[in-house]
Amino acid sequence: MKSYYASINHGILMEIVGKYVSEEAVIRLLWGYLRRYVSDGGDYIDISKGISKRCPISPLIGALFLKPLDDRMAQLGCFYVRYMDDWVILAPIRWKLRKAIKATNEVMNELKVLKHPEKTFIGRIASGFDFLGYWFSTSGLGIARKTVERMLENMTRLYEHGAPIERIEAYFIRWWRWVKGGISVTWLSVFQSSLTLRVMGLTRPPGSREGGCGELKQDLFHALL
Repeated sequence: MKSYYASINHGILMEIVGKYVSEEAVIRLLWGYLRRYVSDGGDYIDISKGISKRCPISPLIGALFLKPLDDRMAQLGCFYVRYMDDWVILAPIRWKLRKAIKATNEVMNELKVLKHPEKTFIGRIASGFDFLGYWFSTSGLGIARKTVERMLENMTRLYEHGAPIERIEAYFIRWWRWVKGGISVTWLSVFQSSLTLRVMGLTRPPGSREGGCGELKQDLFHALL
């Protein structure tokens, strides 16, 4: 979805919350969480739309806001799974797909949120599709190409901005553990060989700091083993 957290309507959200929460003290507390002020160059701005990205309760609120979509999809007989504002709908026949698309658009209009044009795919899945960083296909579960590209971009950015090698290595190790936790051993061995070449392809920029990419490459290579 497009700017999901920033586009959450407070009134609509509290109507949804009211279906599950009746305690007045909790309702007041949630309104205080929503209606806040931020400082911008000495001016205070009253925030009347959206939720904070850094508040611990925001993931729960963000998940609850799309509960109406969950309820509508449960009535259609299609496969549906959602994580926050990312979801997949699989329909066995075309008319069920059309019903699912119509229902999705209706719910989004009711909630006053927009689909992200670059992250929305409607079509056949025979050639595969990506979801939550993974690539789903008839050959099994893999890692989406853009997930790898984003990881390499983040590592390069950290290095170019002077981050310590230990920090870059820690970032990669966390990412690699996430990869290993989601895909099969067979696919992992193939992906590991390809990724090793990509990581080793990170070059040391001219005039970069001492220690450079050579040391970083060695550390990352051992992390892949």
